[in-house]
Amino acid sequence: MPADEWLTLQEAADRLKVKVPTIRKYIRTGKLPAYRQANVVRVKPGDVDAVLTLDGRGRKQGA
Repeated sequence: MPADEWLTLQEAADRLKVKVPTIRKYIRTGKLPAYRQANVVRVKPGDVDAVLTLDGRGRKQGA
């Protein structure tokens, strides 16, 4: 996957309208998969979009 298809934590936070510490919490709790390359943490846009479809308990809405 080319580097321009990965999002920084700030870009993911902007997309979800939350702050970066919330993104880090999502990563830590497994709600959002992240990929580390050296000292850089990135997330896939599709994974960020998938978080939008989760309810407050981490399940897909409507399930």
